[in-house]
Amino acid sequence: FNCSSLDNSSVLSFIEGKVGVISTMNEECIRPSGTSSSFVYKVRKLHQGSDALSINKWDRPTVFGINHYAGSVTYDAGNFLVCNADTMPN
Repeated sequence: FNCSSLDNSSVLSFIEGKVGVISTMNEECIRPSGTSSSFVYKVRKLHQGSDALSINKWDRPTVFGINHYAGSVTYDAGNFLVCNADTMPN
């Protein structure tokens, strides 16, 4: 398999772009009422129609997928905000 001809720029933009998954997650972390469900809702709304986003209508509100050259990878964002929060250990 020769991956040198693959263009992964749409997936990278989806993840790291100005309104990508990471920036949306960071925004939800600083909102006092931010939840995993609202994070995934925003990702779905911001990127609907994107080839990089994979949505199954049967998915839970915290689940989304990313399509890339190897196929679709599904993520459950249930703990994304907790893991991404900048909290100091006790």
